[in-house]
Amino acid sequence: MGLSPQRARTRQAILDGAAKEWAHDPSVGLARIAATAGVGRATIHRYFPDREHLHQALVSESWATLREAIERAAPGTGSAWEVIERIVGAMVHADDRVRFLFTATEGTASDADAPVARAVDALVVGEIERGQREGTLDATVPAGWIERMIWSTVYTGLDAASDGLVAPHAVEDLIRRTLRRVVRPHPPALP
Repeated sequence: MGLSPQRARTRQAILDGAAKEWAHDPSVGLARIAATAGVGRATIHRYFPDREHLHQALVSESWATLREAIERAAPGTGSAWEVIERIVGAMVHADDRVRFLFTATEGTASDADAPVARAVDALVVGEIERGQREGTLDATVPAGWIERMIWSTVYTGLDAASDGLVAPHAVEDLIRRTLRRVVRPHPPALP
C-alpha cells in the first residue's frame, strides 16, 4: 500500500529540502533540512529513521529524477545535438539533484542505484555516439570524455549560479555555449 497523497507530499518536501541543503553543504543537519522542508524534525524521523536513511533515499530519488528528466528530453528525436541541448536543459532544471549527486556520490552510484545510473549514462552516451556518427559532435574524442564534459560543465554552471557568479536564468545558455565550443567538430586549421 502506497502513501496517502498528503504523506507523499510531505515525504517529497523532505527530500526536496534535503537536496536543496545538501547540494550546498553535505554537513547540514536534519534541523535545517526540516526548516527548509517546512516540517518539524520529528516529522523527518517518521519518514526516515535517521540521516543515513534520508541520505540514501535522496540518492536513489535523485538518480530516478535525473533519469526521468533525461527521458523527457526525448532521446532519438531531432539531431543528436538538439537532444544534448535538451538533456542539458533537463539537468539544469534538476539543479539540486545534480549538484547533490556530485557532492554525495562523486558520480559513483551504489549497487542499488547502479541500474538507474547506467540507464542515465546509456541515454547520454547513446546521443553522443549518434552525434558523432551524424557529424554534429567531435568524433575524434571518446564519447565517455564528452559525457564527462557535459556532466562537469553542467555541475560547474549550476555551482556558479548557486554562488552568484552567474545569473540563474543565464546559466543554461552559458553551459550550452561552452559545450558547443568544446564538443562540436572543429574545422581543420589552415596551414
